Amino acid sequence: MNKLRVLVAEDHEQMRRRLVRFLCLEFDVVGSVSNGGTLVDLAVSLNPDVIISDVQMPVLSGPEAMEFLRRIGFDIPFVLISISSCGAEEFVKHGAAAFVDKLDIGDELAHAVRLAARGIKYLSRSVRSSIVGEPEDREKDTRFEVSSA
Repeated sequence: MNKLRVLVAEDHEQMRRRLVRFLCLEFDVVGSVSNGGTLVDLAVSLNPDVIISDVQMPVLSGPEAMEFLRRIGFDIPFVLISISSCGAEEFVKHGAAAFVDKLDIGDELAHAVRLAARGIKYLSRSVRSSIVGEPEDREKDTRFEVSSA
């Protein structure tokens, strides 16, 4: 079985390196960039299966890069990441496949990438908790895919 091809966009160098090392365990990381402009250029030339992008970046933000790529005919699933879950639900409503709070990356990013590639929307646990209040017994929120497949 072929590994999913992912492109990583993160403006903080140390975080970008950590993401690439982590993601290489399960995915084929085809590139990593530090701004939204380069993200667009590389996405067009590499056509990855999934793009993982920080929300706030220089040149173009992650959501702006996603919208630009869609306008020019590239419908690549985006997994947006951020230290703040503010606006996460709106980003997903406007086309992001998933949103993962940076606090949840270790436990949920790979899962979000796999779901995004299958066309399933996903919000990480911290995001869901801030939106709807996570139940104490950690039951599944039926509004979002949260299985551990």
